[in-house]
Amino acid sequence: MQKTYSIQDFLEVKSASLPSFSPDGSRIAYLSNVTGTNQMYLITLNGGEIEQLTQYPDPVTFARFSPIENKIIFGKSEGGNEQTQFFILNLDTREIIDVTKRIDVRHNFGGWSRDGRQICFASTERNGKDFDVYVMDVNLLEKKCVFDGGEWCSALGFSPCGAYLTVGQAHSNSNNDIYLCNLTTGEIDHITPHEGDVLHESPRWLPGENSFFVLKDEGREFMGLSKYTIATKKFEYVVTHDWDIDSIAIDNESKRMVLIVNEGGYRRGMLYSPTTFRELPCMLPVGNISATTFSQDGSQLVFTTGDSTHTTDVWVMNLESREFRQLTFSSQGVPPEIMIEPELVRFNSFDGLSVPAFVYRPKHIVKGKKLPVIINIHGGPESQYQPGLVSITQYFVYSGYIVVAPNVRGSSGYGKTYMALDDVEKRMDSVKDIVSLRDYLENDSEVDTEKIALMGGSYGGFMVLACLAFYPKLWAAGIDIVGIGNFVTFLENTALYRRAVREAEYGSLVRDRHFLEQISPFNAIENIQAPLLVIHGANDPRVPLSEAEQIVLKLRELNREVEILIYPDEGHGLARLKNRLDAYPRAVSFLEKVLG
Repeated sequence: MQKTYSIQDFLEVKSASLPSFSPDGSRIAYLSNVTGTNQMYLITLNGGEIEQLTQYPDPVTFARFSPIENKIIFGKSEGGNEQTQFFILNLDTREIIDVTKRIDVRHNFGGWSRDGRQICFASTERNGKDFDVYVMDVNLLEKKCVFDGGEWCSALGFSPCGAYLTVGQAHSNSNNDIYLCNLTTGEIDHITPHEGDVLHESPRWLPGENSFFVLKDEGREFMGLSKYTIATKKFEYVVTHDWDIDSIAIDNESKRMVLIVNEGGYRRGMLYSPTTFRELPCMLPVGNISATTFSQDGSQLVFTTGDSTHTTDVWVMNLESREFRQLTFSSQGVPPEIMIEPELVRFNSFDGLSVPAFVYRPKHIVKGKKLPVIINIHGGPESQYQPGLVSITQYFVYSGYIVVAPNVRGSSGYGKTYMALDDVEKRMDSVKDIVSLRDYLENDSEVDTEKIALMGGSYGGFMVLACLAFYPKLWAAGIDIVGIGNFVTFLENTALYRRAVREAEYGSLVRDRHFLEQISPFNAIENIQAPLLVIHGANDPRVPLSEAEQIVLKLRELNREVEILIYPDEGHGLARLKNRLDAYPRAVSFLEKVLG
């Protein structure tokens, strides 16, 4: 008799992420959600027990070994408020030092200097709105502001000898600049003057402090690898693909680099020479590879990988032998053979645009039986659904639903033109993509078109509400997770440091207020007929709880069927297993009740 699995079995699948080598390359610090929230762990490469290093009620967001000492810097915030604070754990003494000491300020980590004496980061300390960039002496805990140009700025890393710091300044999620700060003279050089929207990401220095690599899309649809030379102040593309190069890692001596190419949602790791720019023979494991990092001596590579049926774990590769092995084995109570690998399809939207979507179908479908469908819409909007192991999706499919995860216009990964197709006045075209997806599903003999539900988080939550409000007759139910209900109140109440970047995507409160009111689901809420479940964190700094509360209050006044789940210790999403174990079974019950 075949074993059956509960929703708890699916939700308790664990994972490992963000590995970091110790200075001597013998150990790796990483994050794991074994306890229900991401905490920091330590594993030795030659075997031995895994050691848990932190045990906080809140998740740890990153952990990074010092390049020279037995110390790890890590970050965490409280209750999902995203006001990240830094701490340094001394592994010899087990003392933890509070580095930032400003719980009212958000800090974004940038990196260690190679001599281990300094860190760089950005924070909102000055006015709560702009991110300024700082360099801090980790022994004295004294910091110095090196860039205060306004907007959302990021510390992108030190040069090898620490003479320079690269700084990013975001104008939107598709347009930014990079500045080169001379830490000796204080001179600041704007190295990326450009017209239009151009992204510049991931500066990675070459030895000698004369040049570095940057991922950019100037003059191209997709992100390519470009080399910047300080003497000439010029960029030159050195590696390009027909898809985005998503990330780059390079060893300290520039003997090897790893590029991750996003091929339609599947991430492939490739080894290159940083001098000849030729691909080197290498067979990295198949899966969505990320977090690639070289050891200090360049002899090893650590990364994480997983796929739709296997959870994400830490792997390590010996670069001389080209052999790799799995280092962590996270619990997966539901075996891979029960999970579903999605099918990648494309459908034509209302204007002929080809839109990709991942379709999950149950393994065993009775001939002639039509199944309910959940359309799962990602957030962002400049994000992309990638087929990793999504526990709740797999449970829904296991329970007899077809789940469809589209990458509507505005998604990243398909070129800068595609990503701009939903900007400001084109916002509702992305909603029409979901309507066109429903039209596509009409021709699927396995789909019960009377039982199509919508589910989405953040911007995906807006998409759920917009579909229900502006196309009310097409849907049987909706699940809105931390979604935007009213663009005007969202922009007025989102964290101050987020507003300018979000206005670049959605529209300005000053210039576009009338349009923002027109496209807000709240202002068409009387049209909503389908039952709705709303899930939100009380401490959400991105989409404040008030967005959920006003939707629910108005629907109740209209005597519509609506439920709300509020979690007092969560922010933008559900980071705690205990809350997922409460919310998702209730979401399942909600759909079972309204779909039958």
